[in-house]
Amino acid sequence: MRVEREIRNLMERNDDLSKLKLDIIRALAIFNGVSWMTEIIPDIVKLRGGILDYPLREGLLNEALRELELDEIILIEPRVRGIPYSKGVYEDKLVRLRDLPAARRALAGDEAYRSYLCRQMEAIRRALEDRR
Repeated sequence: MRVEREIRNLMERNDDLSKLKLDIIRALAIFNGVSWMTEIIPDIVKLRGGILDYPLREGLLNEALRELELDEIILIEPRVRGIPYSKGVYEDKLVRLRDLPAARRALAGDEAYRSYLCRQMEAIRRALEDRR
């Protein structure tokens, strides 16, 4: 219940940090509760259709992630990650929702979240029709 309450509180705020925190939660909920830190911004841009109603200032992402972790909504773990088409690796941070079902329940009425899911379902439906 606490996670749901925190998310609903974020939905009522209109400051840039709260909007980013909510977008992080949306993106994580869409991608089954997990993402790499380096992929969160591209995930948010995809979720929002390329249009953000707040500026992504330097340090804002780190502040949002730090606060979400302090609020016990997410976990952040340093992990080694492979480089595509290479034998190399690098350190990234794995970001996970602590309670994916609670986040999804809280976001069930959220327009941005539902809009993205609808767009994805429509794209899947069209792709399946094209295969016939």
